[in-house]
Amino acid sequence: MLYSALGKYPAPATAKARAHAVRALSRLAARARDAGITLGLEPVNRYESNLVNTAAQALQIIGEIPSDNVRVHLDVYHMNIEEEGMVQPVLDCAAKLGYVHIGESHRGALGTGDIDFAAFFGALAQVGYQGPVTFESFSSAILNPALSNSLAIWRNTWTDNRALARDAHRFISGHLEGAWQAV
Repeated sequence: MLYSALGKYPAPATAKARAHAVRALSRLAARARDAGITLGLEPVNRYESNLVNTAAQALQIIGEIPSDNVRVHLDVYHMNIEEEGMVQPVLDCAAKLGYVHIGESHRGALGTGDIDFAAFFGALAQVGYQGPVTFESFSSAILNPALSNSLAIWRNTWTDNRALARDAHRFISGHLEGAWQAV
């Protein structure tokens, strides 16, 4: 999150706070562009930020930044909380989609929660997304306690990171292949 501090806020962002974020992001984007860096703006759930919670909000802020090196970073964990579905945000972000996080609804192993991965991967294929798709999962068994507490990860959703990574790679590869074949 490049646009605000992580944490639950007591109210929506004010117009002044949003304007400050856009100005700061505009300066950062210019410096990043000069260094050949692309920035990703990740919409996160309302318990982690009060500024950018949806793909539409990310696109709106990106539209106000006078630089072409800022992209949307979609994360299905947050989409599952804030969006009405997994497809429309991908379609809306197609031209600005630069990075994707895959994570399960409960932060554990892929395919064991309630994320509609078939719809999400189908939307990625529909828009021709070729960028990175990365797996993000948390377990209190391996997290630093400060991070675990800030993210409210108080249980062990898994303990074997190598098995988790192998299974995630297989899951993502299979879904991507299936989605591309269906297009």
